[in-house]
Amino acid sequence: MDKNAYQRIYVDTNILINYCNGIVADCETLNYIFKKRRKEVLFTSSLAIVQTITRLQTATSRRKAYTSECVVDMLNKLLPKFTIVNLTDEEILNGLDKKCKDLEDNIHYLLSKKVKCNCILTNNEKDFLQFDIPTIKPILRIAKLRFR
Repeated sequence: MDKNAYQRIYVDTNILINYCNGIVADCETLNYIFKKRRKEVLFTSSLAIVQTITRLQTATSRRKAYTSECVVDMLNKLLPKFTIVNLTDEEILNGLDKKCKDLEDNIHYLLSKKVKCNCILTNNEKDFLQFDIPTIKPILRIAKLRFR
């Protein structure tokens, strides 16, 4: 397999949040991937979904909190494009055992490995540097993405 050809992609929480918030780079990248990938090889997790819901329902300095109806509508449009990896007790316990500062990223890494992803789409590449899976960042590298 071409080492630059990504077959199985895990999408990190920050991408989902930015997509729902209309951040252009994240929207364009995910929309591009949606055209190229089937749901069976595009993953996110139950953890990422819950984190996304929490962030969308929390007001920020740039926007008001989304209503629960609005969040449900956004997720109903977005989530059917993914295979959702369920978080188990085992991943939580193993994530707590890793030697990384960000325990949530430990768990996201374990979930991506569980379904044999060969890359993680994230805006926070530095959070995954200590792991043995490459990261890709929205739009900045989209021209280099090759899918098998």
